Amino acid sequence: MSGLLDPRNRHIEHWVDGRFVPRDGAALSIFDAGFLHGKQVWSAPRLVQGRLFRLQDHLDKIRHSAELNHWPNIPRDADIVAAVKATLAHNNMTDGVHVRIMVTAGLQITASMDLAAVVDEFGVPSQPTIIVAPEYRDAVYDAQGGISAINSRLLRPGPETVDQRSHDNNQNASSRACFEAKQAGVVTALMYDQAGYLAEAFASHAAIVQNGRLRTPFVRACPNGVTRKVVLEQCVANGIDACEADITREEVAAADELMVLGTMSGPVPVTSLDGQPIGDGRIGPVTAKLSELYAAAQLDPSQGTAL
Repeated sequence: MSGLLDPRNRHIEHWVDGRFVPRDGAALSIFDAGFLHGKQVWSAPRLVQGRLFRLQDHLDKIRHSAELNHWPNIPRDADIVAAVKATLAHNNMTDGVHVRIMVTAGLQITASMDLAAVVDEFGVPSQPTIIVAPEYRDAVYDAQGGISAINSRLLRPGPETVDQRSHDNNQNASSRACFEAKQAGVVTALMYDQAGYLAEAFASHAAIVQNGRLRTPFVRACPNGVTRKVVLEQCVANGIDACEADITREEVAAADELMVLGTMSGPVPVTSLDGQPIGDGRIGPVTAKLSELYAAAQLDPSQGTAL
């Protein structure tokens, strides 16, 4: 990961439940449901030239995640948007910003996993807590030179256990796979579900290309991805054959191209896997084309929400 702390981020003030606070002064109640039991969902749009790229898709991800976790109260999109815009204006931020939006279920009356405890002392359901934490951040991965990866030994749980379709605060499996990649000296790790099919990389969606056709995993053991959605749309618009599919380890290893798809970097080529080259070990034409299309989409005013 490139520079862990951009010096511009030292003095940013973040939105926490209606207040602006510095990074070392942000505080939640110890009885906040996000702190107590991980009842927190999130997404992170990118601010590009004064516009939040595909903001509505990120809001939809937050709402869908809260619904999967049966939250009784979910904030209105308008309330989240107002908090985001106020925070960016307060910090005079207009470009190159990773805007992490976090929402917790709200304050609890006692330390219980039961959602019925997310109430005040009179039994009135709590309002969700909205947190906006923007940072100046460059691309995480090297989209120009390509990156290396391993196949993780860790499996992604399915929706019958820890539902990975929810983009929430339970990221232990992904964090462990991240550590595994670091120990192996590579950038990322691909994770598979319990049936043996590709799920995603620990922090990004993934796709392969074989004979010019892009295939990306079904959303079964991973959340809906905004970059994944944009890439599939660009495939349709530009005549690139693409589909969702069950993808085995063997198919990944034999692919002509392999890429990871994330908000920070767009489509990023993976040129080696477990020490072996993918295809000819160079960036493939489909990945290169999609990287160009994604970059252009970020600059398209129709795909951004103006501040």
